[in-house]
Amino acid sequence: FVLLVVVNSLGLIPEAVNEGMSTLSRWCLVTAIAALGIKTSFQKLAVVGWKPVILMALETLLLLAVVLGVVMLGGLGT
Repeated sequence: FVLLVVVNSLGLIPEAVNEGMSTLSRWCLVTAIAALGIKTSFQKLAVVGWKPVILMALETLLLLAVVLGVVMLGGLGT
């Protein structure tokens, strides 16, 4: 991984390959997240209680706020 970062930073990977690999990477990440969601069992969540579920929801909202804050301030995509 580190080697690929260095090679990409040096500009040795053609732009077309870089874009294709970036798209593939995003799709792999989306697939992994979806697989985690499919594996989630609501019965098991009910067994652990409501506190971990509330914590998970609050963490999700915190991440949402951080990402939206960065995007609104123009820190990404510029």
